[in-house]
Amino acid sequence: MRRSRKIGVVAALVLFGALAAGTIAQVATAQETGNDDERVVFTMASTGEPSSLNPMAGYLALDFYFWTPSYHLPIDFGTDFGPEEPSDRWNGFDSGLVTDIEVSDDAMHFTYTIRDDLVWSDGEPLTAEDVAYTLNLYKNNHAYLPQNYLTQIDGDVRVVDETTIEFDTTEPSALYTGETPYLYTYILPKHVFEQIEQGNCPDDSERCTPKGYENVPNVGSGPFIIDEYEVGEFVRMVKNPFWPGPEPAVDEIVYRFYRNDDAVATALQTGEVDFVYVTTPNVFNSLQNADNVGSMVGTIPSFSEIAINSGSAYQEGDDFFTPHGDGHPALTDVTVRRAIRMAIDSQALNEQVLLGFGVPGTTLIPPISVPGARWEPSGDELIAWDLEGAKQLLEDAGYVDSDGDGIREMPEGSLDPGRPLEFRYFVRPSEQPSVDASPFVSEWLEEIGIRTEVISVASGRLTDIINAGEYELSSWGWIPDPDPAPILSYFTCDQRPPDGSTYGNNDAYYCNPEYDELYEQQLGETDPEARWEIVHEMQRIFYEDAAYAVMWYEPIFSAWRSDRFEGFVPQPQPEGDPLEGWGGISEVWLSLRPVSGGAGGAATETRGISPAVWAIAAGVIVLLVAVFVILRRRRSEEDV
Repeated sequence: MRRSRKIGVVAALVLFGALAAGTIAQVATAQETGNDDERVVFTMASTGEPSSLNPMAGYLALDFYFWTPSYHLPIDFGTDFGPEEPSDRWNGFDSGLVTDIEVSDDAMHFTYTIRDDLVWSDGEPLTAEDVAYTLNLYKNNHAYLPQNYLTQIDGDVRVVDETTIEFDTTEPSALYTGETPYLYTYILPKHVFEQIEQGNCPDDSERCTPKGYENVPNVGSGPFIIDEYEVGEFVRMVKNPFWPGPEPAVDEIVYRFYRNDDAVATALQTGEVDFVYVTTPNVFNSLQNADNVGSMVGTIPSFSEIAINSGSAYQEGDDFFTPHGDGHPALTDVTVRRAIRMAIDSQALNEQVLLGFGVPGTTLIPPISVPGARWEPSGDELIAWDLEGAKQLLEDAGYVDSDGDGIREMPEGSLDPGRPLEFRYFVRPSEQPSVDASPFVSEWLEEIGIRTEVISVASGRLTDIINAGEYELSSWGWIPDPDPAPILSYFTCDQRPPDGSTYGNNDAYYCNPEYDELYEQQLGETDPEARWEIVHEMQRIFYEDAAYAVMWYEPIFSAWRSDRFEGFVPQPQPEGDPLEGWGGISEVWLSLRPVSGGAGGAATETRGISPAVWAIAAGVIVLLVAVFVILRRRRSEEDV
């Protein structure tokens, strides 16, 4: 359909004049941070986008930056992962809800005492009712991440009184004693989510379910609460008016989202934002040399991997899983997966992609974890980079190049004889290193006779693709908890995406009954040393089954305007993430403050005015000058 472009010069000037006035008004509004000229806004940025601001549904690491200032954990572990004595690494119940834990002699009955000095941001008191309700909500509604911490609980968590809860476990357990960090479950307001369960959402959302609720604005118990979210633009957090703790020096937190690391770095250098995360080493290096910029290469429990679809369409169905998708049948063969692992040089990827900032990857548990939990392959256990060895594995298993095109085919007697080993390989543009690694990986795989098609898609889209089982290789990453139980739980058979449309943590569709049995054993093992032996064996099995090719244990690159803010408390110590709350609410958001006599932060960012608006404001004059030329040029095209 053609639309008329007949617009007069005067009308055009009025239109652009209105645009200019509107833009200037928006800029002025953005600069109006209240009557108090000392209002402090902390603006941060990255290339990510939250999966959800609701702890029932979120699963990305970015989501935790909004939950940590807003909610309490039952046990909020202050963490020091340094080389000091292990007993010094866990600093107790610094700012969590639990003040005392009683454990029965058989380690199957637990009583938690809850602090009584907190109030929700709407004025309602936070009590044991909220804690018990939230844990049961997570458990009974299969909340994506929180449910995994609650599998051992027998029945419901019960309220004893306003400050006490109790629960039983199905077998003896050391996980709920507080000896190691566990139960990473943000506590939600019962009086809000009860209404949502009944279909009464405050925003009249059609998705009025505990998982579907957007949770914006939210009711929180921390020093900041979520006030506003514009998809693709920003999340804005404001002070909790009922926060009883020390007064934060920051009045608002604004988290902005940009398309790439270059835009993030530019925003920091030009003063649009105060703090950034980047994923690209070259961009980080450029920020290290910038004026008035502080920076840190942090070490956190994190790894990036290439997940291999080990059989979403070919595994047997059960109560938890229905076969679905169209992944290549060759990847059901552990020999092919091991050949892929053998063809990926993690050392070279760390040097070439991460410029040596990371650590070459092997197993699921990162070097930063609970002392004793990590198993690391050595000697003959190590699947070392060996292209000739990978070729021989495939050759011996019958995967040969019968037509001479350089690509091997499925052997006779297999699920699809003669089918070429051609795989879809998905990467995410928001994680630039995964994109940068793909040419290396593709070249290595091509050399052993496997062709890949690299496809770059956004995180949300890739989640849908994985859930549908419509991929062969996909690049993503995890930030495991210090205790290994949660990350190990993600690869049990019942964690596979169940039906093609529902989320599951097990993105490799890995299913090994021996692994599952060991997972249950370690949950019930109260002797730490005996438990670590089981955990080590689980890591060995998963590594040898090669459902993941762990590329590296990655650093976290952060940079900030050193002329504006100080008081960052990296976690883990001494060099980790300056803002994520491994050390608890008080350790992070209550210590951040403006530099004395400095700029006081990017105050013009408080209302989340898009960077595009500033571009419009700058471009209005150019548009006014050019409008006559544009109109004359288009006249000849109006009626075409």
